Amino acid sequence: SIYVGVCDGHGLYGHLVSSYLISTLPQQVNIALQKDSLTINSPLNNMKETIIKTFKKINNDLITTSQIDTTFSGSTCVTLLVTPTRLLCANTGDSRAVLGSYINDNWCYRDLSRDHKPSEENEMKRILSSGGRIQPYKYENNNPIGPERVWLLDDDVPGLAMSRSFGDEIAHNVGVICIPEVGTFDLKEEDKFFVVASDGLWEFISSEECVKVIGSFYDKGDLSGAINFLYRESSKRWIIEEEVIDDITIVIG
Repeated sequence: SIYVGVCDGHGLYGHLVSSYLISTLPQQVNIALQKDSLTINSPLNNMKETIIKTFKKINNDLITTSQIDTTFSGSTCVTLLVTPTRLLCANTGDSRAVLGSYINDNWCYRDLSRDHKPSEENEMKRILSSGGRIQPYKYENNNPIGPERVWLLDDDVPGLAMSRSFGDEIAHNVGVICIPEVGTFDLKEEDKFFVVASDGLWEFISSEECVKVIGSFYDKGDLSGAINFLYRESSKRWIIEEEVIDDITIVIG
C-alpha cells in the first residue's frame, strides 16, 4: 500500500505547519493503525475513529509542543491510503482528492473528498453556533470581495477561507476544527488514477476538467506532462483573475 497526501500551509508560518504534518503524519497514522490492529479492509467506523484520534493528537502536539506559532497559521491536509483494491481518504481543509476512471470510452471523475469551506451548510452551522462570523473580505466602501471567510464575532481576524485545518488557534476558538472526513472506496478495473492537489489547482480547474486533461496524457503514458500542463494552465488562470498565484501542488498516482 502507498500513503500520499498534500498539505497546503497558510499564514506567516504555514510552511512550517505543513512541513510538520508531512514529517509526523504518515508515521503516526501507521503506528495508530497497527496499535488498533487495523488494515485498509477493516470496518470504516474503526478506521475513522483511529484516524480522527491521530489527527487530533497531531494537532494538539503541533499547538503545544512544536514551538511553531499557530495563532494565525495553519495547513490543510488530504491523504490517501491506497492498495490495489481499495483506497481510504482522510481530508481536513480545502485541498482535494479525485479519482479518474475510464468508463464507456469516457474519462469520468469522482471526488474522494469534500472541500471544507465556511459556505458549506453543516460547516457554517458549526461555526455560527461556536460564536464565529462568516462573510467575505470587505473593502473600505463595504463591497464584499472573494470567498466567505471565518472571523471572530467582534474582531476582523482571522479571515480564514476554510472551515477545517491544522493549527489556526484563533479560528479554532470559533468552530474551525482539525477533524477529518474519512471515507473508503472500493477500486474497480476502470479506476485508472488518482489526483491529489491543493486549492491552487481547484480554484479555476474543476475535478471534471482535471481528470479529462490527465486522461489525455494517461493514454500516452505521460503523467508528468499532465502535471506540467495543469500547473501552467492553472497559473495562467490565476494571473488573469487575481494577479497572484496561490501555491499549486499536484500529485498523480
